[in-house]
Amino acid sequence: MSTRQQAFIEQIAGPARQSSLQSGIFPSVTIAQAILETGWGENVPVDQATGRYSYNLFGIKGSGPAGSVTIVSKEVENGRTVDRTSQFKAYSSFQQSFDDHAQFLLQPNYRQVVTANTPEAAAQALQSAGYATDPQYAEKLSRLINAYNLKQYDNVTAPIPPWKTELGKRALAEGLITSPEWLGKLDEPMPVWAVLAVALRLLDKQRGKS
Repeated sequence: MSTRQQAFIEQIAGPARQSSLQSGIFPSVTIAQAILETGWGENVPVDQATGRYSYNLFGIKGSGPAGSVTIVSKEVENGRTVDRTSQFKAYSSFQQSFDDHAQFLLQPNYRQVVTANTPEAAAQALQSAGYATDPQYAEKLSRLINAYNLKQYDNVTAPIPPWKTELGKRALAEGLITSPEWLGKLDEPMPVWAVLAVALRLLDKQRGKS
């Protein structure tokens, strides 16, 4: 991996993971999409008249939170080369681009992308749902995911809300939980033995007071 490639991944991994907290889509998949669709960030749309950077990682056309940028491209039609003007969404940050892309993928026809158990299955679901016309789209995404170890960014956990932390600290102070280690597990399901342990501690405290 080149220094430029590593820098691009590090630049977009955080926004991809943050967006995943709301959408449930594997960050490795959206990072791979951004790499594939922008050529490692080299082809992010830039307004050709003003030089304004769009932060648009997924080639989404239209008007975005920061308006749009205008791109003039040459296309061949009926043997003639003509100029075609396109408006691409503009964003204020890569985070906005990932969030907008996630909202697009939360449409019903992309449901299997969200519910996929592996990044490879999510990539295949994107192709099956008609996201891209390239018949090798899923294969290309999977190749990027595995070649650049993008799955390392899929371990996303939401920050624990302050009110839960306060409850945990109080339970620790009251002796209902016995180790500060539990404060990092407040969003995890409690195993049966832990539930029984807390119940027994409550029982012991009540008996001690009676």
